[in-house]
Amino acid sequence: MQRRMCVKKNLDMTEGKPISLLWAFTFPTLMGNLLNQVYSITDSIVVGRYLGQTALAAVGSTMPVILLLAALMIGINVGVGIIISRYFGQKNEELMRRAFVNSLYLGLFLSAGMMVMGLTFSGTILRWMGTPEGPLQEATAYLEISFISMICPLMYYLFSSAFRGLGDSQTALYCLIVSVLSNIGLDVLFVAVFRWGVAGSAWATALAQALSAVVAAVLLFRKYPMMRMRRQDLRLHGKLLRQITVLAIPIAVQSAFNNLGNLVAQSAVNLFGEATMAAYTAASRIGTLALMPVETIGSSLSVYASQNHGAGKPQRIRQGVRASLQLSLVVSTVLGVFLLLCGRQMAGLFLTEPSAEILTVVQRFLLITAVPGILAGVMQVYQQVLRGVDKANQALMGGVMQLITKIAVVAVGAWGMRNLDVVWLGWPASFVAGTVIPYFCFQKIAREMETE
Repeated sequence: MQRRMCVKKNLDMTEGKPISLLWAFTFPTLMGNLLNQVYSITDSIVVGRYLGQTALAAVGSTMPVILLLAALMIGINVGVGIIISRYFGQKNEELMRRAFVNSLYLGLFLSAGMMVMGLTFSGTILRWMGTPEGPLQEATAYLEISFISMICPLMYYLFSSAFRGLGDSQTALYCLIVSVLSNIGLDVLFVAVFRWGVAGSAWATALAQALSAVVAAVLLFRKYPMMRMRRQDLRLHGKLLRQITVLAIPIAVQSAFNNLGNLVAQSAVNLFGEATMAAYTAASRIGTLALMPVETIGSSLSVYASQNHGAGKPQRIRQGVRASLQLSLVVSTVLGVFLLLCGRQMAGLFLTEPSAEILTVVQRFLLITAVPGILAGVMQVYQQVLRGVDKANQALMGGVMQLITKIAVVAVGAWGMRNLDVVWLGWPASFVAGTVIPYFCFQKIAREMETE
């Protein structure tokens, strides 16, 4: 009975038209990610308008560090989502529960270690990045609060990944709506009303994520009784821990690599002064709108591929890749044109009186990095499908090439030529470099699976 309920409530991607299934799963996730970006943009607007350019630069300078460390936790949760989806394809509810519990143990241990390291080295890291003295103090406070509350996003990501692994992206969207709306409300309250400064923005994010984690836990166990933990599920399970670790570590390392590239880019941007830092903060928030949808399509493909891999249907995996490429082309083209036409106007939302210099930097960044979003889409498709078929190490190789290329181009642009346009070229160049190895690896693996 439980299994019939499980299949009824979830999106079973082992049957049906791939492009329809992928879109049905992607759309709620995409809406959730768009909401997340709405919050991120709103947060920057609140900080920029109520606290000024220096505060906006302070918040922006911390983002690569926060994302770098958060990537390690996200890797665990993405990994467990893929494992849960595989066991869902096999209809094995016991291993679904045990994988969830063991990922929780692993994630708690990792978050505790990151919190200690972050509290110890926050100021040192920001100085190493070349953060100017003006925003340094506020940036350090923001970063330290983010580390103290690291357990909050961990729990939210974990439960969200469980929903996605079960094929339920809609409930994950509802939890995100709770997070975003409470985050915006608390942001305005703490920053605009209470005048708590940059620290208020950090505490608003932490409290909102804690609330959404509680809501997600209640919904998961109420909606899916098969996920309620039994006493025997609470034991450490060596085999499952190894499975989670083998899958999660390459994903986490690759996510960390991506954010390490952003950290180097932030250090490069810092060389050009506070105005450029503020412009980059605004531009990167806007540019994410073009890149995030194709990343969402890719992550949906990993769940689709994992379910079909568990069900032993390799032909459907190749069909899913083609469908994902088609979706990425359409979405990235529409958003690229929109940002090309409206990006400069959107930049005016972040500061009351943005200078011509800031608006020009934003426009050039979007033209070079966000408009060619299809390159990122192709990269995401081939990296994510490898994760879905238990080949995360091959996807990681693509991530290594992506990181090396981005750092090399950014370094030449910042420290060699002192040219911002060359710095921005690091993004599309890295997308191309990150595609080559995963593409050829997938073609080889797909042929092997189809002949077994």
